[in-house]
Amino acid sequence: MLRFINKEFYTKLLLLFIIVQPVLDILTYFSIQSLNINVTVGIIFRVLFMVVSLWFIFFGNSSRLKKYVIFYLMAMFVVFGIGLVYNYFAKPIFDPFVELQFVAKTVYFFIMLCSYLLLFTNIDRKNDVSHRILRAVSVAMFIVSLTMFIAILTGTSSSTYEWNKFGFKGWFFSGNELGSIVAVSFPLTYLYALIKSDGLKKVYYFIPVVMLAAVSILIGTKVGYFAVLGAGIIVFLCYLVYWSIQMIRKAKEPLTNMRLIFSFVFLALFLLVTPFSPSFSNVSGDVGAINEQAEQKNNETEQNKSNGEPSEKPGEETEPEQDQKNKEQNLMESPILKIILSSRNIYFTELYNDYLDAAPMQKMFGMGYAGNYKENPKLIEMDFFDLFFSYGIMGFLFILVPFLLIVGLFVKLLFQVPGRLLHPENMLILLSIGLGTGIAFLAGHVLYAPAVNIYLAISMVLLIINMLKLNKQRKEA
Repeated sequence: MLRFINKEFYTKLLLLFIIVQPVLDILTYFSIQSLNINVTVGIIFRVLFMVVSLWFIFFGNSSRLKKYVIFYLMAMFVVFGIGLVYNYFAKPIFDPFVELQFVAKTVYFFIMLCSYLLLFTNIDRKNDVSHRILRAVSVAMFIVSLTMFIAILTGTSSSTYEWNKFGFKGWFFSGNELGSIVAVSFPLTYLYALIKSDGLKKVYYFIPVVMLAAVSILIGTKVGYFAVLGAGIIVFLCYLVYWSIQMIRKAKEPLTNMRLIFSFVFLALFLLVTPFSPSFSNVSGDVGAINEQAEQKNNETEQNKSNGEPSEKPGEETEPEQDQKNKEQNLMESPILKIILSSRNIYFTELYNDYLDAAPMQKMFGMGYAGNYKENPKLIEMDFFDLFFSYGIMGFLFILVPFLLIVGLFVKLLFQVPGRLLHPENMLILLSIGLGTGIAFLAGHVLYAPAVNIYLAISMVLLIINMLKLNKQRKEA
C-alpha cells in the first residue's frame, strides 16, 4: 500500500482527515468519559496519519524543497533525542511514556506543516487544492457547530468550567482546545464563504460561519469570542478600504459591495447578541475581578501611607538590585496577572527556577516534560515557554524556524508588493496564524495539541504558498 502514497492519494487522505477531526475529538471525549483510558481513537488515528505523512515526506513527493525539509526534521529529531537521553539520567523523575508522548505531540505539528508544504510545492493546481482544503475545514467546523447545538439542546453537553464561570463545550473533552480550534479555524471558514458566495443565491455558504460564531460565544472562553470579533472587524475594515478605493477610482465591483454588506451585517449581529452570551458574562466577571483587585491594592497603599509605614524596609531592600527583584516578584505574583493568565504566571516561576538551577546540558537541550519536577508534573500551559524549558535553547531554535521564515518573507513582500500582500484573503489567513500563535503564547493548547495545530499548520502553509506565488510574480514582472 505504501507505494501508492503519492501526491494524489495524500491530498484525498488529507481532505478526509481534516473533515473527521471533530469526529475523532468526540470519540476521544466518550472514550475518556466511559472507559477512562489514555490511548483513545483520536490518538491512534492521528499517530497513523503522522506515519503516513512521514512516508510522504521521505518517499511520496518530488518537491524542490524536499531535501531542506528532510534535513530540518532530521536535525530536530536529533536535538530532541539528545535531550531525551540526557534527561533519562538527569531528571529526578523520568516517566518514559509521558516524555515520549510529549515529544510525539510536539513533532506532530512540524511533520504536518512540512508534509503540507511539500504537497503544495509538488502540485500544479494550487488554487484548486487550497479551496478544497478550505472547504474541508468549513465542513469540519459545521460538524463542530452542529454537534455542539445538539448536545446543548439534548442536555448532554459538558460544562466548560467547573465553577464560577459559565459555558458549554458539547461533546468535546477540553474547552480550551475547543476554543482554540474555533479561533484558528474561524478565519478560514469565513474566507471560504467569501470566496464561494459570488451572489445572493450562494449566501448559504455563510451558514457554517454564523453557526461557528454562535459556538464561539457559547463556549464561554475569551479566546473563541475575541477571535470571531477580531475576524469580523478585520474583514469589514478590509472591504471598507477596498470599497473606498474603488469609489475614488470609479471602478465599482459588485462582489466588493456584496461582501462589504455581508461583513457589516455579520459584525453587527455578532455585537448585538454578545451581551446575552456566556463569553460576555465571563469576560465581565474577569474585568470586575481585575478592578476589585486594583482597588484593593490602592486602598492598601493609601492605608500604609496614612499610617506612616514605608513601602520598603530599610537596609538592603532599598538597594537597586533588591528593588528590581521585588518589582519582578510582585509582577509575577500580581493578582491581576493571575486572573488574566489563569495562574499560569505561578507555574512559569516554578519552571523558570528549575531552569536556572539546571545543568548546562539541560539549558541547551531542555529539561523534558514539565521540567525537573519532584512530585506532580505541571506545564505552564503557555506553549512557547513550555517548549523552551522542555527542549532548551537548541530545540527552541528549531521550533522557531517556520515562524521566523514566515515573518521574514512577509516583511520582505510588505515593502515590495504591499497592496497584493494585504489582500483580504491573506489578511484572514494571517489572522488565523496570529490567533494561533497568540493563543499558544498566552493560553497554550496549540503547538503540542494535535487536535488544534493541524489547523494552524494549514493556515501557515496557505500563507507561505500565497507569498511564494507573489514573490515569483514580482520577479517575473
